[in-house]
Amino acid sequence: MSLAGIIWCKNEYEEQAKGTWLSPFSLYFINGGYNIMKRTAEVIINLPTRKITNTFTYLVPDEIEDLAAGWRVLVPFGSRKTEGFIVSVSEGDGCELKSIISVIDDGPWFTPHMLTVATWLSEFYLCTRAEAMRLFIPGKAGIKTTTAYQAITGTEAETKLAQRTEIERKIYEYLAAKGPKSASQLKRLFGSDTQKILRRLGTAGLVTTESSVRRTAKAQYQTYWYLAKPNDADSLDEKLKNKPAQRRLIAALSRAQQMNASDLKQLNISRDTVKTLLEAGIIVAGQTRLVRDSYSQSANQPSHFLLTTTQRAVLDQIIPTVNQRKFCPFLLHGITGSGKTQIYIEAAAITRQIGRQVVVLVPEIALTGQIVDRFKRRFGDDVVVLHSKLSVGERFDTWQRLQSGTAGIVIGARSAIFAPVNDPGLFILDEEHEFTYKQEESPHYHARDVALKRAELAGAPVVFGSATPAVETYYNALNSKYKLLSLPERVDGAVLPDVTVVDMREELKNGKRSVISEPLQHLLASTLARGEQAIILLNRRGYSTFVLCRECGYVMTCSRCAVSLVYHTTGSVLRCHYCQAREATPDVCPSCGSRYIRYFGTGTQKVEEELIQLLPGARIIRMDQDTTSGKAAYDRILTAFAAGEYDILLGTQMVAKGHDIKNVTAVGIISADTALNLPDFRAAEKSFALLTQAAGRAGRGELPGRVVVQTYNPDHYAITAGAKHDYAAFYEHEIELRRELGYPPYTRLIKFTVQGQDEIKARRLAEDIAATLRKLQFDWAVIGPFPAPVAKISNVYRMHILLKVSDILGAGTAIRAAGLEFNGEVAIDVDPMNVL
Repeated sequence: MSLAGIIWCKNEYEEQAKGTWLSPFSLYFINGGYNIMKRTAEVIINLPTRKITNTFTYLVPDEIEDLAAGWRVLVPFGSRKTEGFIVSVSEGDGCELKSIISVIDDGPWFTPHMLTVATWLSEFYLCTRAEAMRLFIPGKAGIKTTTAYQAITGTEAETKLAQRTEIERKIYEYLAAKGPKSASQLKRLFGSDTQKILRRLGTAGLVTTESSVRRTAKAQYQTYWYLAKPNDADSLDEKLKNKPAQRRLIAALSRAQQMNASDLKQLNISRDTVKTLLEAGIIVAGQTRLVRDSYSQSANQPSHFLLTTTQRAVLDQIIPTVNQRKFCPFLLHGITGSGKTQIYIEAAAITRQIGRQVVVLVPEIALTGQIVDRFKRRFGDDVVVLHSKLSVGERFDTWQRLQSGTAGIVIGARSAIFAPVNDPGLFILDEEHEFTYKQEESPHYHARDVALKRAELAGAPVVFGSATPAVETYYNALNSKYKLLSLPERVDGAVLPDVTVVDMREELKNGKRSVISEPLQHLLASTLARGEQAIILLNRRGYSTFVLCRECGYVMTCSRCAVSLVYHTTGSVLRCHYCQAREATPDVCPSCGSRYIRYFGTGTQKVEEELIQLLPGARIIRMDQDTTSGKAAYDRILTAFAAGEYDILLGTQMVAKGHDIKNVTAVGIISADTALNLPDFRAAEKSFALLTQAAGRAGRGELPGRVVVQTYNPDHYAITAGAKHDYAAFYEHEIELRRELGYPPYTRLIKFTVQGQDEIKARRLAEDIAATLRKLQFDWAVIGPFPAPVAKISNVYRMHILLKVSDILGAGTAIRAAGLEFNGEVAIDVDPMNVL
């Protein structure tokens, strides 16, 4: 700092210091002048951009004495106010620094454990620290900033206005008359060019902006009323005999002790009545904290299960690591219906007995309701739920209950791995093989790896459960990186279902053109005749997968993506399943004008139509993305099906996982080889897992199960092993192919996706990056660049580069050293689950 700056600081603060050397500031001589030592904070700015990677230093206000690492704060940043995360606080030179405006929470949001995990995430997955820390926040931000435009008035403005265009004058006059308005409000009134016009008006000095900040979520309270003097109720009844509404309220409060607005509405008591009694001091108002919880009505009745000998042996290996606070990864390999969930519950009970918290992950939101029900029967209100379908307010309340320790078990989908448990003692990933545990946008984290890191830091075991473990997980277990536990039999003496594989090529030769084969038709008819239920899986939604002109061969494709449009009968529209664009179904070919339009392929809507024709009177419910957009849609459908309100549950992959419905004795898999045709080295693994998991829904009670698998590749090893429920056979074949081709687990992968609206520029950038990677001379194989299998999405062209590496941490260091990790046109995926 210059001497002038030192003197400025001295003059600014000397009066407050009142001649005292150290209170409230530390002043000491440097080169004959004063240096003012103030508390400063290093802050990460929470903005959705990868261009801001460094921290910024802010002055800590004197009135916030206990500010430390982990707090969320409101700070000035350029012309705006935004959220920041404090990562360190120290004594420093406070001159010429902007000051923190305020704190967002009543205490630190991030624990030291969270900050350590966030740093690891940013380093391992090559993302910014802001991206990593946002994962620990419901809704990714603690505040929402709203910008409003307002007119600058006065004589000078009138002179400037005379030189503006007609539309500019209209917008200005509207703002002058109506007051501040947001850009979206103005755009609705004045059209799509409004934003450009506002910028011109701002440059001309006719319009200015003002920002307002509010918290995205906060505690919700409910007002209630009670009698000030309950013993006076009888005497009040006499005094108010001519005021029936007031008497009714007093009588009701005498019985119920306290009432809220909903109670008053049921009694038809007005707010005026309440106000009168409040002013008279007869009743008193209070407030109570509301906890928003969509799962509050889940079962709370206790249930008890006797563990089998095998289950007890498995549990006996997990319990010591819980009690000893020891990090230990387990792979619980149990066939479908073997009782893995009961192992989770018993391990969680031991963890709660020693006062530690539990994190339970499921791969799909659709599976949350059923496992929550099981856990709540055992643990009641100690269980909370986290997933993206819940409102920000619900997630905020759950977050606070976990932070305060008033809840000890959190169950949720992938994002629940970032739940703010203060003392995690057990992590559980059910169906750990599922690719949905991998996030597809940055940061491209895998919940399995985050669980391992959090467990390692906390000193806690991790249990990975699956009937079809990921190839890498099983490999790690066989090589003693994880401890392998087995449940080879179903509980209660149930047996695995018989599986019939139907070669659809033979069906076609025999003149059978229905998407539902003859064996599956017979199975469904006999199942329904016995009053039992069936599940039908087709991992493709919509009605027809593409629409083609038979005259010229033109296929209706998305104008923004390099994919065909899918026909949906609901609304009779063509939809893109990538960018969600919609187009009207054409009557004639857009290319040649022909009317010979044909719908090809089969989706869940078409199967539903055929089932209705084949099984008149059958009660069918469909569960796919089109029918489950609401928050509780999954649970409503599954609850209704489990209650016997429907005979057949038809859907995409979400019907194949985790459901335990005793009356389901039949499963039909319409097209078992759909994923086998994808250009992805994990295609066989995904096909085997989906087939095995779907088949495992049948025969989970006392009744035996049967499964029909329809395929055009009946001899593929994934199909034959799946039909036999033989994971070992599948693994042996798959691991040998991975070894020969150099794919995980024998190497690690890093995928670069170069994106751009200009195809040529995107290709050139990809070529430059590939050349840079080869010049680094690191021990990796650089494959590409090559066009992504889906080469364009939402008018953005995509090129892939694939790295095969043995040292994943060293590779990350090399990529960062080359400055490639924060290029806005490049997405980097460490350990990608697919290469599409």
